[in-house]
Amino acid sequence: MATTNGFVYLLTILPGNGSSLACTRIGPSPNNTELLLVQRGASDSEHAGAFKNSIVDALATALISRRQVSAFHASSSASITGLSIE
Repeated sequence: MATTNGFVYLLTILPGNGSSLACTRIGPSPNNTELLLVQRGASDSEHAGAFKNSIVDALATALISRRQVSAFHASSSASITGLSIE
């Protein structure tokens, strides 16, 4: 499990038919970020979809309020599995 810490510098949400993709850049400075993703698939359960929506909501809140986050993801994956706002 890897953790990426820092500010949210970009959040782009790409809606689709029954699915969506949120792309975010998180890091300590604007020129030192990691690109991470939250992908909601059409086959996700209602609970999994709500959890992923809450991650995107928290990313938007952190971006607007300039708060630092810790994004949790597998070391070989850019998919965010958990998030905490500092």
